[in-house]
Amino acid sequence: MLKLKSCPKCKKGDVTLDRDYYGWYEYCIQCGYVHDLENMVEIQQQSLKRERRRKGESQLKQMKVASDGC
Repeated sequence: MLKLKSCPKCKKGDVTLDRDYYGWYEYCIQCGYVHDLENMVEIQQQSLKRERRRKGESQLKQMKVASDGC
């Protein structure tokens, strides 16, 4: 799985999900950030948090543009 521009460290990097002998982890292709994941529930929770954060940021931008136009 590839999550575009969702790296918590560099903010611009693409994060991929992978699994090895020790379990699941995610890493950034651009900066090398690595985060071990406990289980698939944690993966799903992190994805939901990122989506909510993105939606919140886009709504704030829309509100700012609307208020600048007045």
